[in-house]
Order: sequence, then C-alpha cells, then structure tokens
Amino acid sequence: MKLLICDDDPAFLEQIHVFLRRNLPDSFQLELTGGREELFGRLEADAAYDLLLMDIRLEERQEDNGNGIETARQVLEQYPQLPVIFITGYPDLYYERVFLSLRPWGFVKKPVDWELLLAVVQKCLREQEENKRQCLPVRTKKGVTQLPVREIRYVESQGHVLTVYMKGESHEAYGRIAELQKLLPAYFIHCHKSFLVNPVYIKSYENKVFVMEDGAKIPISQARRKEARQKFFDWLQNPEG
Repeated sequence: MKLLICDDDPAFLEQIHVFLRRNLPDSFQLELTGGREELFGRLEADAAYDLLLMDIRLEERQEDNGNGIETARQVLEQYPQLPVIFITGYPDLYYERVFLSLRPWGFVKKPVDWELLLAVVQKCLREQEENKRQCLPVRTKKGVTQLPVREIRYVESQGHVLTVYMKGESHEAYGRIAELQKLLPAYFIHCHKSFLVNPVYIKSYENKVFVMEDGAKIPISQARRKEARQKFFDWLQNPEG
C-alpha cells in the first residue's frame, strides 16, 4: 500500500510520518510533500496511491477565500479513485463547507488523536485493499475509468499505452504496466515485461506461453518463467487467493 501525506508544516509532517511508520507494516510506502505544486507533481507522476492525508488549510491565502479547499476539490475531481482524509486545526470552520461540497473519505482535527487517526487510516486502507479486488481505475482519453477486475483477461503494454482486454471488449489506457500491477490483486501474473495475465482465464500452460480461453497466446519470458509458473500453480491450488 502507498500513502501520500501533504502538509505545509514541516514539524507536523515529520511527526505524522514517524507515527505512521512506527504503526503501519514495513511494506507500506509513505511519501511526504509540503505544498500544492509538489502534491500535484507527485500525483501526475504516479497515480497509484492508496490514500492521501492532507491539510485542508494547505497554502491557504486569505485573498482567494480558501485555497486549501480549492486544492482539495481539484484533487478529488482529477483523482476520484483516491480516498482523501483531511486534517485541520479548524474543524468548525471547514466541516460544513468541505463535507457538503467535497465529501472526502474522512476528517481528522488537530491536535490529532493519534490512535483515532491510526484507526481511520487502517479502515480506509482495508477498504482500498478490498476495492483492488473489485475494480481497477485506469486513465483513458475520457478520464478515469473503473474496470471490473474479475472481467480483465490480460493487459498488454506498448510503451506507455496499455490495452486492457476484457470479456468481449478492450480498453486503451495510459501508464506503466508495473504501476498498474500495484493496483491489481496479487494473483495477477506478470509473465512478460509487456503482459499481465489474470489466471482465471488461462486455459493451459505450455512452457513458453499461457493459452487463454479466447485462444490468445501470452508469451512467458525466460527471466520470468519460474516465477510465472509457480504463481499459476499456486493459484490453481487456491483460486480465491
């Protein structure tokens, strides 16, 4: 899981980072950003975050009537699949404005109740993990599209263009196949640098290829052959895993 934390108070940013690093699994990635420009730079470079923790007063300027809220609005509009938990020291000022118009995933006030924050973060991440098993958000020409994971047969990459093959249709998306893999359940098999395969639709394994139910033959690279074969046999023994 991958978390992005955004706050323009360096001391608080470090404090929340230390707390979450101590209380979340080591495998979780925590990234820090201190301002609006850097925040959008991170999101544009890598949309595969599972949670954004953000100060609602981020870079707020009195003359523009709440730049923090406008930043939050842009985040939620451009990345609707990304759950956002707002943190603020002024809950009464922002609660109604934020929740009625933006509807973030959660809202935590400062000074922070650290155990409550941890409980909120853990609950959100559990939901994200479950969502990964159900829908895949991909960037297309029309914006972000949610694709049912169980209907994805395989994904082919050509540079930064991804073709997601579904039951009876395909979708062209944009991004890196390695980043897309992070959004999919662990049972998907990265059998070739250009292919990700859903074992649900594999008809047979023939040493150098997976033969799919629709007849497509997906190559298995020599470097990935051992791992791909093992993941496929593991899945056959535990299809729900």
